[in-house]
Amino acid sequence: MKKYMLIILAMSAFLLPARAQDDNFIFDMPDDFATLDTVVHPPRFKSIHMIGVSYGVTWSGVTSSPGLAQSKILTYNNFGVYYTYYHALWDHLFNFGLKTGAMYLHEGYATEREGYGETCTLVNVPLISQFKLDFSIFRVLINIGTYGGYRLTTDKEGGFDKYDQRYDYGVLGGGGFAIVFHPFEFHVEANYKYAFASQYHTNKMSDIYWIYTYPQNVMFSASLFFHL
Repeated sequence: MKKYMLIILAMSAFLLPARAQDDNFIFDMPDDFATLDTVVHPPRFKSIHMIGVSYGVTWSGVTSSPGLAQSKILTYNNFGVYYTYYHALWDHLFNFGLKTGAMYLHEGYATEREGYGETCTLVNVPLISQFKLDFSIFRVLINIGTYGGYRLTTDKEGGFDKYDQRYDYGVLGGGGFAIVFHPFEFHVEANYKYAFASQYHTNKMSDIYWIYTYPQNVMFSASLFFHL
């Protein structure tokens, strides 16, 4: 019996220090994965902020019910100031941008019908989502967005009357291309704009027969942007 007790004590004396050494070794090991999720990686893409000016030509008209035998007109004094922000979606897709600003433009329509047909000056504020594809120093641009605006003046005899709707809002979309020569970019675009607000109150023609007249135009523009 004493023999077995001595064997057990000897084995215990041998194993316990080894186990303590193992525990100390495991406890003191640095955890290389503890901060894995907190490592801040530098962004793959740098955001781009730009400001610019534009000049455009519009081909404008209206859709009307009932029809006014209307025709489209060309206007040339159209200017804009814009801010554009390009960013990477989830730091992987560097194809998206946001564009806004202010446009001073002329639009209208022509008709031989008395009391109708005019050219108005407007201020529009667009909010555009701009998708881009980069090829070397070139960009392909696709636009979709909305706008709000206000009619400032009209060349109609007597000016605006109680039947005119001066607030304007609607949607726009189009595309174009850009040439990048840092820190500048030159853009050429064509955009279609359609108003959701009728140019006239519905009872302009009659309290019985209502009229719906929605402005629309196509603008061809050239813009010069500067990288901030």
